Amino acid sequence: MFLVPALITVMGLMSCNNFEYSPNQVFDKNSYKDINAGNLKRLGDGRKDDTVRFILSGDTQRSRDETIRFTKKANEIPGIDFVVVAGDITEYGVLQEMEWISRSLSKLKAPYVAVIGNHDLTSRGREAFMNMFGPLNYSFVYGGVKFVCHDTNSREHKFNGEAPNIPWLKAELQAQEGVNNYIAISHVPPNSADFDPKLIADYTATFAAVPGFLASLHAHTHRYELFYPDNSGIPYFVTSAMGNEEFLLIEIINHKLSFERIHF
Repeated sequence: MFLVPALITVMGLMSCNNFEYSPNQVFDKNSYKDINAGNLKRLGDGRKDDTVRFILSGDTQRSRDETIRFTKKANEIPGIDFVVVAGDITEYGVLQEMEWISRSLSKLKAPYVAVIGNHDLTSRGREAFMNMFGPLNYSFVYGGVKFVCHDTNSREHKFNGEAPNIPWLKAELQAQEGVNNYIAISHVPPNSADFDPKLIADYTATFAAVPGFLASLHAHTHRYELFYPDNSGIPYFVTSAMGNEEFLLIEIINHKLSFERIHF
């Protein structure tokens, strides 16, 4: 008579350990923490590196298998300093997908950093991203180049005039000792309907006013594009989606930027 309640209790405990991820979950025991900060520490400042060579990728959502193949391809390319994932790590801001992609990217030989995408801001993705990767706006310097990574997902901020954060960008782009060039990295490009139209002119003018500004790098549209939104001559690059099995290999030598489209 005493075995039945005990059996029910055991079965109940077993069922508690066999659970599905909640869409509202932002952290668990398997989650990575502060990936960007950890990888930037590993990267260092590259003061003695006269060539900066990195990969621009993006939109890994629903592309776990392609991300695995991307990692293998990236590891075959010599001289890669770091890898950038320009947003939309997930489709619905769900922790489980963020963990899947992060586990695949952890196999990269070079350190990688991520910026926030519009899909990453859905559900509780903002909190999951901040736990796993860090702040939505941040910067780092490598090889005399300052990389300014920021949130341009205006639609998810209801076009409130704060994404992108223009005052923050202007402060980050001030002249700085040891910095010769600047590159901006974000998810949504300024030629997208998802970018706040009220901020486009100030955004591009902010970059155009910076001596040594080399390029603005984006993802989001799932197709490669190179465009010039004004007469400053500054190129704006959009990398294709991970699902299209393509990324950009970018190189900076003697203050000049070159690039190559890589298929895998």
